[in-house]
Amino acid sequence: MDTDDLLKRLERDGVENLWVIYHDYSGRSAAKTVPIEGFASAVERGVVFAVANLSFRLGDHQSEGATFLADSGDFFALPVPETYSLIPYHTATARVYTTMRKDDGAVWDGCPRTRLLKLLNDYAAAGLSIKVGLEPEFMLFEQIGENEYRPADKDGMFVLAGLDRHYPLWDKLIRNLRDMGVTIEQLGKEYGPGQYEGTTLYDSPLKAIDDYLTFKEVLRACARDAGYIASFMPKPYEHLPGNGLHLHISLWNEDGTQDLTPGARDDIPLSTTGEHFVAGLLTHARALTGVGCPIANSYKRLQPGSWAPAHICWGVGNRAALVRVPGMGTRRHIEFRSGDNAANPFIHLTAVLAAGLDGIINQTQIPPPANDDVGHLSNEEAKARGFDLLPRSLSDAMTALEDDAVVCEGLGSIISTEFLKIKRSEYDAYKLHVHPWERQIYLEAL
Repeated sequence: MDTDDLLKRLERDGVENLWVIYHDYSGRSAAKTVPIEGFASAVERGVVFAVANLSFRLGDHQSEGATFLADSGDFFALPVPETYSLIPYHTATARVYTTMRKDDGAVWDGCPRTRLLKLLNDYAAAGLSIKVGLEPEFMLFEQIGENEYRPADKDGMFVLAGLDRHYPLWDKLIRNLRDMGVTIEQLGKEYGPGQYEGTTLYDSPLKAIDDYLTFKEVLRACARDAGYIASFMPKPYEHLPGNGLHLHISLWNEDGTQDLTPGARDDIPLSTTGEHFVAGLLTHARALTGVGCPIANSYKRLQPGSWAPAHICWGVGNRAALVRVPGMGTRRHIEFRSGDNAANPFIHLTAVLAAGLDGIINQTQIPPPANDDVGHLSNEEAKARGFDLLPRSLSDAMTALEDDAVVCEGLGSIISTEFLKIKRSEYDAYKLHVHPWERQIYLEAL
């Protein structure tokens, strides 16, 4: 579909309002609605937004030391025609995702979608292509007071009751996504109260990310209509499990006809190329944590023995490892497990692929796999086996990111510089906030 095709499709579908959506450096969907009179301009030139919008942290305050201020001008969110879809639960309304362009229409290096596309071209130059699947965990909550919530159910891991209880919600979600061109591969009850997990089909990186973003938006809308709040927050409560975003990655030849990830025999987990890719992930793991776990709350999830990775290691079938080969035979691909849904998925995947490509180019050697439940080793035992800890705080992770030339170069100077400022500014605000726990423990005792 090109620009002319998109305009014809809007007319044929009877669309009266078009949501033009971009995703900021924190991964939020930001948009304007364009009525029918503005379709031609929006589709052909894009929709204007202030560049300064990209310097705002999640609390909607501009980050300290922001590069993009009031005098930074505008960018144009230019629709990507193949991302067009009707929104089934709104009348005569459609949406389209975008790429960010300079106000003269030129490609802009501060666009996360553009940076991912550039890195995919680097893979193509090396004779490789990538296929990806994204596996998000989330929770359903009922609001019971101001800033207070309880899980929508207490059903156990993968029990049928969790599907049966909310059947109208899941049915509506799957049908709406199908109408929008997104196929849910599986959806099931996860570990904790109110926790679920959904997966979309393996696909090219851009399509896989677009499907993931659509999944999040449609789930939130369907949950809201059912009286729930769907949250992807990494660690909503200390007594509940965390919500991660696992990346499933496989390496293919340039035209996508041959999977280059598995070893030559069924009993060999990875090919040489696959091993170098994983070695790159391990080498740059600390910086990747900063990109994929970009809020203070993320580090309350990455705890040893929590089903989330806390150590830098890889293994076959080992859910305690940072990088996992799910199984042997046809299940041999690469799962990167540290990230969460607070990340912008374009930025997260770009960083991961930059690290993997660095491993391939430099033929970095992979260490022996972890065969233990690493999270239950003592610090001394883990260190003796070479399993270093991932960063323990957002501050440590941001330092690791800033010091990693490979990951920062993959993201580009515009994104990496501003991302660091935004997340450090968020962390500074977090450190100054007085939390309810502090009043509970100290207010009357002192």
